[in-house]
Amino acid sequence: MGRSPMPIGTWGLIRTYPVGLDDKGKPQRVRALAKYRDFDGVVRLVEASGKTATAATQNLRRRLQNRTSAGLHGDLTAMTRFRTASDVWLERVDALVADGRRSPGTVDTYRRQLKNHVQPALGEVRLGELTTPLVGKVFSKIKSDISSATAKSCRSVISGVLSLAVRYGAIPVNPVREIERIESKPKRPPRALSADELVQLLRQLQDDQQAKERGSTGLRLLHAGHRCTDW
Repeated sequence: MGRSPMPIGTWGLIRTYPVGLDDKGKPQRVRALAKYRDFDGVVRLVEASGKTATAATQNLRRRLQNRTSAGLHGDLTAMTRFRTASDVWLERVDALVADGRRSPGTVDTYRRQLKNHVQPALGEVRLGELTTPLVGKVFSKIKSDISSATAKSCRSVISGVLSLAVRYGAIPVNPVREIERIESKPKRPPRALSADELVQLLRQLQDDQQAKERGSTGLRLLHAGHRCTDW
């Protein structure tokens, strides 16, 4: 079983190496190195130096911390957990409700799907670690365990959160965009009306006052119904 990758924006063990020796056999300088996982996911070797091993280590640690700080912009970053990002997104949706641009019922549905399905699956995952295959597996599990309708609703929620993360610069693209649409089979296959059913429908329309008041459309249907009686 392979070792788990370092989280984005973190580094591994710092090692030190002497560089050059003076007349007494002591190192003239010390070089410190560590593997660092950048915000593009690539692991790179970062180094610094100092007169002693302690100084070199401190210089390297400072450089690594500055590198991490430089990669963090805005309120959401690649290191932000999905749970935190979803809370930020919900606050923005609540603001839309207050402005009358979203219905309270829609937000209640989003909040319920987050609590029951999305956050248990993705809550502790960092935004920079979310990939299309990972999110796709979550959708597939929700669809198989619950329903296609719930999976579609959860897709809207996750896509909304990750779209916000893209706007903050936390991730370059929304991984939900590349996932295939969630299709659901109809409970009953569609079928055409039989001739008798069509005649019955048109006769019902003929007796419906609203249908009569709609004028020409209703008349065309009634004429069609008379023709259908010859079938």
